[in-house]
Amino acid sequence: MPILNARALKCTIVLDPAEVAQLAAPDGRPRFVIDIRLPDRRVSVDLNAKSVRKALATISEHGPDGVATIIQGKLVGDLITEAGIITMPKPATAAA
Repeated sequence: MPILNARALKCTIVLDPAEVAQLAAPDGRPRFVIDIRLPDRRVSVDLNAKSVRKALATISEHGPDGVATIIQGKLVGDLITEAGIITMPKPATAAA
């Protein structure tokens, strides 16, 4: 069996926007650290606080059911490095 080498393990974590909406990213702090519980492990992520506030604003504007929230970054052990949080409005569905 051939073996290949990888430079990084990228990960995408899908979050519950209703849970994200409960976060309180304080003004004046540049970073915001959270833990994420998965079925078989727990990982930590260090995010830019401004991006967390932006995600919270998008959830507030569109509601938790109207958005998708993800964190993307490199998985190193139990830490997600070079991470970012993204909250995107879901596309409107056409009425039948």
